[in-house]
Amino acid sequence: MAETPAAPDERVLVVFDVNIYLDLARLLGDPFSWDAFEAALAIHATEPNPHPTDARIDSLRAIASLRSGQSPSGVRREVWTSDHINGTAAYKLHQSPQAADPRDRGLGWSVNSAQAFLDELVWGIVDQTDGDSVGEILDTFGSPPLDREDGRVLATARDAGFIEVDRYYRYVVTRDRGFASAEHLPGDAILLHPADWIDLDRGEQRAVAFKRLLGR
Repeated sequence: MAETPAAPDERVLVVFDVNIYLDLARLLGDPFSWDAFEAALAIHATEPNPHPTDARIDSLRAIASLRSGQSPSGVRREVWTSDHINGTAAYKLHQSPQAADPRDRGLGWSVNSAQAFLDELVWGIVDQTDGDSVGEILDTFGSPPLDREDGRVLATARDAGFIEVDRYYRYVVTRDRGFASAEHLPGDAILLHPADWIDLDRGEQRAVAFKRLLGR
């Protein structure tokens, strides 16, 4: 008797751009803690999406939606990062907030606080979802039209994933509108604003609830 072919192993892979992590640093302050995360989420969970006055709330809720490591329909979700994302986040966390050019302003955290943020939040969400880091990014991907920084974030999504998984559905979540709206990019990653990711997640929740209502 022929064996029944195994169902393909499909998972969702998510890469958060640096600006998503910095949103949480600015929103929750130094030091980061999951208790502060949960308290902020409880306050803002039912507010409109996208948030009408504070886009950092969208980033908070986007990360919160990944913490279970599963989509509403039960598909595994993994958060991945890279040395580039971690290093850039650490640099911006420590960079002085006093620079004349707003683009060069950071948060002014201590080195220890910046490292603790990476350990608790970035590696925390990676570990909670059984994701990983791709390590060093040696090239850019989709640059041009992307700049080098965004090209390395897209390269993170390109390189992420475990080889034994049959298929990944890849997403990059960013608050950079230019990055998210860039056209004719290589690869198969879908770029979404945090609010759009939340809409996607909530839409799947509603679909699952409807199927349960029908007894399917």
